Amino acid sequence: MKVPALWTRHAAAAAAYALIVALVVWHGVDLRRTLLGGDGDSTAFVWYLGWWPYALSHYLNPFFSTMVWAPQGLNLIWVNCIPVIALLAWPLTRAFGVAVSYDLLTLATPLLNALAAYAFCFALTRRVAAAWFGGFLFAFSSYAMARQNDQLNLSLTAVLPLVAWLVWARFGGRVGRARAVALAAVLMALEAGISLEIFALGVVFAAYAWGLAWWRLPERRAALGRMFVDALWVAPVLLVLVAPLIWPMVTGRHDMHLPAAWPDYFSTDPLNFIIPTATTWLGGAWCAPLSHRFAGLVGEQAAYLGVPLVVVLWGYLRRRGYLAWLLGGVLVASLGPHLWLGGVETGLPMPWAMFHALPLLDNALPARFMLFAALVIAPVGALWLAESGGWRRLLGAGLVVLTLWPAPRPAVPRPDAPLFAPGRLVSLIGADQSVLVLPVGFHSSATYWQAQSGFGFRLTSAYLGFPPVELQRDRPMIDAYLGLAVPDLARQIEAYAKSTGTDYIIATPQTPPSLLAGLGAAGWGARTVDGMVLFKVSQP
Repeated sequence: MKVPALWTRHAAAAAAYALIVALVVWHGVDLRRTLLGGDGDSTAFVWYLGWWPYALSHYLNPFFSTMVWAPQGLNLIWVNCIPVIALLAWPLTRAFGVAVSYDLLTLATPLLNALAAYAFCFALTRRVAAAWFGGFLFAFSSYAMARQNDQLNLSLTAVLPLVAWLVWARFGGRVGRARAVALAAVLMALEAGISLEIFALGVVFAAYAWGLAWWRLPERRAALGRMFVDALWVAPVLLVLVAPLIWPMVTGRHDMHLPAAWPDYFSTDPLNFIIPTATTWLGGAWCAPLSHRFAGLVGEQAAYLGVPLVVVLWGYLRRRGYLAWLLGGVLVASLGPHLWLGGVETGLPMPWAMFHALPLLDNALPARFMLFAALVIAPVGALWLAESGGWRRLLGAGLVVLTLWPAPRPAVPRPDAPLFAPGRLVSLIGADQSVLVLPVGFHSSATYWQAQSGFGFRLTSAYLGFPPVELQRDRPMIDAYLGLAVPDLARQIEAYAKSTGTDYIIATPQTPPSLLAGLGAAGWGARTVDGMVLFKVSQP
């Protein structure tokens, strides 16, 4: 039987990935009415996609905005402002709008991740089936699917397999120094413009991988020495490329401080290595009574490997010390500063406690090291399958795919509202007005509506991640933001509105009736428009 041409097999591999994306991420929803995401993070990324074109076309500083958290504004470099993604997607956003642009990018990210990992694994193995398996292990890992439909900066990880390929090619002498330095600087700058957190964790991972290789592979120290010199050349070039990101970080306000407990709370529970969460289709629901006790939210419970994959890794890595140490170190780092076990913090110190206080790493969440675990597991899985294409290994690979198969990713109706159609609210309240949309908090759609309106008003409260330091000092408002009970909330909202120079409060249908009644008692002028109540704030 004639073997299909190589390009045909590559195309079939890509088509198979696209089919998985269609089944798991899209699953037939109407992209004209649906937002691929289940909480406030998706609406925040819609805002970022709209903000960059708006800021640049209006000659504004894109790294600082007074459109949110007015009047003091927000230094956006400390949140996930995705400049690289937003700029590359600008034509898409202009053609289809911010919501459709976000959905299309959300669909594209797992496919791009899979193709990048496939290319790396094919370079290693020269086997299409093995490379496809490696691409699946990276792009549809528990980490990848936990972040999918949630945060574009954490789900678009295609740069990392390309960097891994470059390191492998340079290590083997397949790429010269000049090309390696140029490509490394560009790829790392792209990653910094996608996610500074993943960029910082990647530097830690690279340093660990290099140091471990120096220890475990003494016969390769000449090549490792050349790569160290390469890194010295990359550093100044990379610094120039990322200067636009570093400058506002150094000179601007540090508006975003996560709670000190978060690096501990968003850590991997080792039971999660073998117990699936809601992210996984097979067994996720069955194990929910146990997995819901794990630390962090579902989006950070991203360590599931499953028994079949653990068996594969054990069988392959027990004879390969360097790779075993590399993966083991990453898994231990993901456990965070202190060990959690079965949802209980034991207080036992872990190695990450030595690093999480360093600059750029103090806000890093250790559970996200599972991305780099997937970066190791993908080529290991490909190499394991390439060793023998026998039916037993193909069956084993199929079992791994089955146990890791993701549950359908969340999607919700788009929160479009007639009041926030372009020009509509401005025609009612005037231009350049400061607005407080109720209720405030993680699940508020205020930033989405601001982007929907074409940035026709300012927000004095917004969801772009955790609230900035200024709000964290206002205990009643931070409690309201977190969804906690606040005594006499109407009075607290009134005080906040006056302290921030809010011109209008807009109460959405989700506003509690008691809060609506309390605001009505303030004596402000109120009118109902498009199903929402507008209060004109009387400033002192």
